[in-house]
Amino acid sequence: MTTSLKKILKSIAIIAFIATLADGCRKQAQTVSHVIILGFDSMSARDVQRARTPNFNRMIENGAVSLHTRCVRETTSSQNWMSMVSAAPIEMHGVLNNSWKKDDAQNLMPALRNRIGLFPTIFNLIHEQKPDYRQHAFIEWAGETRMYDTEVFDSCCVFREDPDLHEKMDVMKKAISTYLSDRPEMMFVSMDITDHAGHTFGHESDQYLSTVSQMDSLTGILVSELEKRDWMKNTVILITADHGGIGFGHGGDTMEEYEIPVIVFGGRTTKGKVMKRTNMIYDVGATAAGLLGVKLPWECRGKFLEEAFESADSDVYVPIPLVRPFSGSAKGTISIADDAEGAEIYYTLDGSNPDTNSTQYAMPFSIKAPTCIKSIAFRKGCYSDVAVNYLSPACTDPPVSYKLYTNISERQLPDFTKFGKPDAAGYVENFSLEELGLANEDHFAILFSSNLIVEKDATYAFEMKSDDGANLYIDGELVVSNASAHSRKPALGKIRLSKGRHPMKVEFYEDTKVQDLTIRCSIDGEEFRPLINSDLDK
Repeated sequence: MTTSLKKILKSIAIIAFIATLADGCRKQAQTVSHVIILGFDSMSARDVQRARTPNFNRMIENGAVSLHTRCVRETTSSQNWMSMVSAAPIEMHGVLNNSWKKDDAQNLMPALRNRIGLFPTIFNLIHEQKPDYRQHAFIEWAGETRMYDTEVFDSCCVFREDPDLHEKMDVMKKAISTYLSDRPEMMFVSMDITDHAGHTFGHESDQYLSTVSQMDSLTGILVSELEKRDWMKNTVILITADHGGIGFGHGGDTMEEYEIPVIVFGGRTTKGKVMKRTNMIYDVGATAAGLLGVKLPWECRGKFLEEAFESADSDVYVPIPLVRPFSGSAKGTISIADDAEGAEIYYTLDGSNPDTNSTQYAMPFSIKAPTCIKSIAFRKGCYSDVAVNYLSPACTDPPVSYKLYTNISERQLPDFTKFGKPDAAGYVENFSLEELGLANEDHFAILFSSNLIVEKDATYAFEMKSDDGANLYIDGELVVSNASAHSRKPALGKIRLSKGRHPMKVEFYEDTKVQDLTIRCSIDGEEFRPLINSDLDK
């Protein structure tokens, strides 16, 4: 080996050593002594922007935010809570869905096992590597605990199992009071109340957004108390969700269901940092562990959210606008609002993407024809994401007939030809459950009928999401089959249609718990849009 080559190799080794040392010093500088994870079930990245959330906004202004972190598939709870707190994907931890049970012979074997045979969570790792650290958990959905080794917690309070937790809000309230009295090194709070509101009222409803605002208010109380005590210098709060939602459910593959927020606040987090990289839900657990100086095993795939601690740039957080009404018929005027103080709102009515050259929103307006409204908020030189809302004028003659049959005992889509007189019948604006007032009912079936108006010869693709089962027919042909009992699940189908009227029928049944029916269409490969009343005729 020549002398010059030796010098080059020596220089490379020195540079590598310095880089490793610098990386270690940087990670050491990011560590804190206390971490709080606040998880709000079914709070999508868009939901947290639409709701009135002054405390979240202040935390974002003084911390970092990711609006493009994704949960794992499918977009339901069990596998996503486990991915979050294990810093590992499904393929490693083995919790596949909400039906998962410990010791089931059909389970995917976890890549690692803790003392009770489950994949270790970050709580296990903290317990092993930092045995003096105190850990408290406050969990609203009791089913979540089947995935965790709860013995590693100094206390694990579960809704309705703890004598102090009578109401859902009590979970968050007790978490706050306990933290202030004991100040554990790790606190994990999992709230299900947001998911319940989404299933009951719809993720775009005022009731659901009000629930998000309530979570914001309680979080604000916690942060205010920590700041009074000067604790935020050594504490990082991570706010996130297990998955998002759309309409009355989740479980599908829309970005509204996949994308969750991650707010990082406290410690040495960069103020006002808008993270641009696409992260994964298991990065939340990896970040919580890294902040406490806890090392992850090889089998974890989560990455520390370095971007939350990188230098700030010119980007600022601008929430997406909220259009009211959100979809369907505009029975009155249409309003647009934004949760950022001082934000300007611009919109278009022709389907094009808006910018500051588009119409600036100043007051509510009306429409006279079916319209795709696209709107953005603009603040400090930055745009929000684009809000897309499909609305039609008020419907004076609802085009969809329905027949409702109650007390249905089948666990699958029934044979409607065997039914006699329906228990209720009438007309509604769309193939939807929203107008029927059945949110708290189970064991019923509905037959919807109308005519689809086709403006030109085209290939129609239909996406139907249902909970439980549904079939869609056009001209007597089964186009979309989604008939079995299941949680909210999408199904697709295509059909070539000629210009004119085509009889359209949807059979739907509800078994128990959550219910949903949403239909979208795409014409000749265009973007999917909701089916609206102007597409239909009696």
